[in-house]
Amino acid sequence: MNTPAISKSSENKRQQIMAGAREVFMDSGYAAASMERIAKTAGVSKGTLYNYFDSKETLFVALIQSECCKEGTPPPPAEFSNAPPAPILTLIGQQWLQGLIEMKQRTFFRIVLAEVMQFPELGQALEASGPAVAMSNLSRYLAHLDQTGVLRIPDPLLAAEQFFALCDAGIVRQMQLSVAEPTLEKINYRVEHAVRVFLAGYTPQV
Repeated sequence: MNTPAISKSSENKRQQIMAGAREVFMDSGYAAASMERIAKTAGVSKGTLYNYFDSKETLFVALIQSECCKEGTPPPPAEFSNAPPAPILTLIGQQWLQGLIEMKQRTFFRIVLAEVMQFPELGQALEASGPAVAMSNLSRYLAHLDQTGVLRIPDPLLAAEQFFALCDAGIVRQMQLSVAEPTLEKINYRVEHAVRVFLAGYTPQV
């Protein structure tokens, strides 16, 4: 009877540690953060911290997996059986870009970019926690459109990459270089054009 309470207490402690780690990593980056400082910020002992996470890398990867956006991942293709692709792709593109520019996502991405040459596993974790999921799910939807004859898409995974690249169209680069901050109007404009170009390229020729 006590197991659920213990489990809840354990999860609360884990979230407490994650909150402390989030503060330290965002303030200092990955390399300058220490497990000692994370434990102090989280209000736990180092022993307790290591009971939950055996290394700084493990903790940071866990943060990436919990914090990085998973927007832009469409529901299962079956939910779109009778829906035209244009509004579905528009929604997916908007979710994708809005997730990429969300401040928390941007902060983690910059931390990873600063450390990825020395710690490539951080980049791999960032990719696996969000972008790879989005690509996989969109490719499943595109495969569904191909199988039902709505579009002609011989390589759905490549097409998913192409679609997200069309939606981006320089927004992320300009944001990262502090050239321009993306607006909702700019996002919607980019996605609208991306959907038109994408459908034009993959609509079967009669």
